[in-house]
Amino acid sequence: MSTNTLQDTNRIAMLVRGLIILLCAGIINSTAVLVSPLAVYYGWETTAIANVGTTMLTFWPIGSIIGGKLLSKFGGKVAAITGAVVFGLGLAFTALVPQSNPSLIYVTYSMMIGLGNGIAYVGAMYCITGWFPDKKGLAAGLCMAFNGGSSAFLAPLLANLTAATNIKVTLITAGVVCAVVSIICGLGLKSAPVGYIPSGYVPSKTGEGLSSEYESWPISRAWKTKQFWLQCGAMAFFPSFYLIMFSRFSIFMTDKGIDLAYATLGVSIYNIGNVVGRLGLGTLIDKIGYKKVYICCWVLCMLCGGLLLTSNGVVMILIAYFCLGMGFGSTNSVYPVMSTNSFGPVYAGNVYGFALLGYLVGTQVIPRVAASSISTTGSYTVAFVMAFVLCTVGCICGQLIPKLDRKRLSETAQTQK
Repeated sequence: MSTNTLQDTNRIAMLVRGLIILLCAGIINSTAVLVSPLAVYYGWETTAIANVGTTMLTFWPIGSIIGGKLLSKFGGKVAAITGAVVFGLGLAFTALVPQSNPSLIYVTYSMMIGLGNGIAYVGAMYCITGWFPDKKGLAAGLCMAFNGGSSAFLAPLLANLTAATNIKVTLITAGVVCAVVSIICGLGLKSAPVGYIPSGYVPSKTGEGLSSEYESWPISRAWKTKQFWLQCGAMAFFPSFYLIMFSRFSIFMTDKGIDLAYATLGVSIYNIGNVVGRLGLGTLIDKIGYKKVYICCWVLCMLCGGLLLTSNGVVMILIAYFCLGMGFGSTNSVYPVMSTNSFGPVYAGNVYGFALLGYLVGTQVIPRVAASSISTTGSYTVAFVMAFVLCTVGCICGQLIPKLDRKRLSETAQTQK
């Protein structure tokens, strides 16, 4: 078997292993199913652990930076296993937090799960996309669909296990199972060779070649470029509608006098749109490019905002939630391609982790400003107008990212000689 054919066989195996790890890592999207029953079990005040999810968002980008660094230095195996161990232990240790000290959940749940999940997420995702320089959009879309869609069955599974036993059993079981499954898959995970080109690849007529054929830039070079800061801006501003609405899906509908059952359905509709968008528009990136797909994401978010601002009916609001799921969800397939296209596959995970700091700033500022305006005015109008503007700014940032002039690996090899 030729080297290229063997590597192509390997990349399918890498894809399967990585998707399973990302499926397990998707448990982070089931926060409410885990945290609320824990508070009830111990009789804690909700305020004592109310911010564990928000605090986790602070540690997750840090974990992503660490995961990207581990991936570039030691490969996908080390990154994925390290992340799996840390977030698996975080789940299990959360079950062991003493009733007398609920604040420890910020260490076990927010910090350990946030860090570990970020490490495993970036380690697995960028290991996979490194094997698919010819199909980056498809690979990223699959990764995001598995990661984001896993909550559709993990959340009810965890809820049923809690009902049959108790939350401590659920947390320990989830931690052990996720860690063991991820470690087993991680043991066979390998990063693609530098300069990897799939067999049968036909170069484009423009002669531009694959991103893997060019040198990769580490964060020490990337942060000095406009490409990096424009991506940070895109990731900070574009998610505005999501950041305003995600914690308010049910509240928004009940405020309009809509039955709570429909409000719960709205969350499910959003999740369906999220998965469909990640996979469908992610795949479209390979055909029309990430910038055009990013515009599609913006159009969907604008449609969502328009419907939420003008509609009171259940159907229109549910359509808005679906559009938001597709629009925001698909950006998670765009950003990995954005990083890889600009800076190459070797350090893209680490660069992406640092660019996530832009998203982190957005998560800390935008929801607070929106909440203040909603509380002051009693209306969502000001918050939505802000979201229209910021989301558009984010889209413009993505469109303005210029092509980075990186040398071909063949040229750098000749220079070194």
